Amino acid sequence: MIPMIKAFLFDLDGVFYVDDELLPGANETLQKLRSHKIPYRFITNNTTLSRKQLSEKLKGLGLAVNESELVSANYAGVLYLKKQGYKKCRLVLRKEAQADYNIFEPDKNQPQAIVIGDIGTSWDYNLLNELMNQVLDGAQLIALHKGRYFQTQEGLMLDSGAFVAALEHATGTPALVVGKPEAAFFELATQDFDCSKREIAMVGDDLINDIGGAQKMNYSSFLVKTGKFRPHIYQKSKIQPEHLLSGIGDLIPYITTHNLI
Repeated sequence: MIPMIKAFLFDLDGVFYVDDELLPGANETLQKLRSHKIPYRFITNNTTLSRKQLSEKLKGLGLAVNESELVSANYAGVLYLKKQGYKKCRLVLRKEAQADYNIFEPDKNQPQAIVIGDIGTSWDYNLLNELMNQVLDGAQLIALHKGRYFQTQEGLMLDSGAFVAALEHATGTPALVVGKPEAAFFELATQDFDCSKREIAMVGDDLINDIGGAQKMNYSSFLVKTGKFRPHIYQKSKIQPEHLLSGIGDLIPYITTHNLI
């Protein structure tokens, strides 16, 4: 028997928007869920903005979202540093994203922890070499996520996970990952849901971080054919979603037709 869905987790980039363009059906989907009193959270590996700035960006795109509904990998990094008691850290983040970390002392020379997110094209050999040596000297390597690539209007772009992998290889030290597809990140996002894991559904465009991560948590999974979705990658992947949608605008008709709510 297929369980009814009582709560949703949504990826953002590639599902609700691409670059600065809202995708069809985004607000209508959220409005319908609210009318059915079905709770949801946005769970994103975005590390380019603080949570407040991300909320402002989404509202600027026209998406009806509250900051309290956002669970970002960037903010999860803050919670992890606080939990571990770190005081000094090196932030390999864009300036905007660093705003979430203002309670920590920045230290580029002898950090206790190195936090890595998306810095675009600012990666270079010298930076990687500095980070390698600091990890070898004992700094904790923290990856906000290990995404391989992301979608832009110009096509797929290399993500920070590739550089994290390079540091792991060079130092022989695995990074501590705090974003998707880590179980702790999903648990953080669902802590206010009053339902079982099988009654939670994850909707995303990433087979590894969204669909694979959700399946490990025993959530239902919906893959949308927008964002970074590529038919040839989907066809050869060992990870397969339970449900496949053309886009976020098809979610409500699909779950209604299939009696999932």
